[in-house]
Amino acid sequence: MEEHDLILLESAITAIEEASHAVAREVERDRLGETALSRLSTVEAELRRSRLTLEKIIQEETG
Repeated sequence: MEEHDLILLESAITAIEEASHAVAREVERDRLGETALSRLSTVEAELRRSRLTLEKIIQEETG
């Protein structure tokens, strides 16, 4: 894997982490209805899975 690709993957991980934190902050505010909270929880879980997948790819590619 080229260094440029690695940097892009790491940037994607950072963006996912920021999005995940934003979702968590919204949940903590406790201003949303149950349906919205459920949807946000699903989004947060998908973001975590995406981050873990990208981290696994980086580990595999960098040895």
